[in-house]
Amino acid sequence: MKVLIADDEPLALKRLEQALACIPEVEMVGAVRSGGDAERLIQQLRPDVAILDIQMPGVDGVTLVERLQPADHIPEIIFLTAFSEYAVRAFDIAAADYITKPFEFERLRAAVRRAKVRLEARSADDRFAQLQKLVAASQDAAKTAHYETEIWVRKATGLHRLALDQVDYVEAQGDYVELHLQAASHTLRDTISSLEQRLDPARFLRCHRSVIVNMERVRGLRRRTGKGFILTLSTGKELVVGPSYVDQVTRSMNIQRSR
Repeated sequence: MKVLIADDEPLALKRLEQALACIPEVEMVGAVRSGGDAERLIQQLRPDVAILDIQMPGVDGVTLVERLQPADHIPEIIFLTAFSEYAVRAFDIAAADYITKPFEFERLRAAVRRAKVRLEARSADDRFAQLQKLVAASQDAAKTAHYETEIWVRKATGLHRLALDQVDYVEAQGDYVELHLQAASHTLRDTISSLEQRLDPARFLRCHRSVIVNMERVRGLRRRTGKGFILTLSTGKELVVGPSYVDQVTRSMNIQRSR
């Protein structure tokens, strides 16, 4: 299976080459540092799979896909990205796969094998139709790219970058907020209302005036004694749903409330 790779970072490109050399079914036919060169070589070398960095100067991976026409050679596409899973989730409906940086070898091998299966199952016309969906999905994803996906937290050894998808819930503490993870917590000087505006509402939802919950951590909802509801997280932690937030929480969970 012929593979072309494009990444403007020399170290990332070299790491890709080394990793792909360890996959027996892969024949590397090109490694370039720009989308423009990748576009040209896709038509010249006709690779089965193109692994493209989403963010490259000039012609990036998505722009390259936008330029493909039905008469062109259309490979299976694997995207490389530094985005969080929220910004790239839409790509999964059309690209063979996406890999977040820094990637692990097994993750790359799984993506290549997935591309091979799709390549064998789909005609060129099918791939073109799917790539058009990919373009539309990328435009939708760009609309939500302004939401924060990571935050800096202070530890004893200095500042560290924390992916927000690791957070179970956020709790207000006056002029501070506390980020609760499965095995740790971090305090930031911020208000819960300010942080709420910067988080993706499709993932993080206010369930109480002092709590924002990561909805992917929610595993259950039950009525509490008296009035109201309680959310149960995957860790077993229980969070009270404030009366003013019940409707938006149940809507987010696609639950019809009984009257």
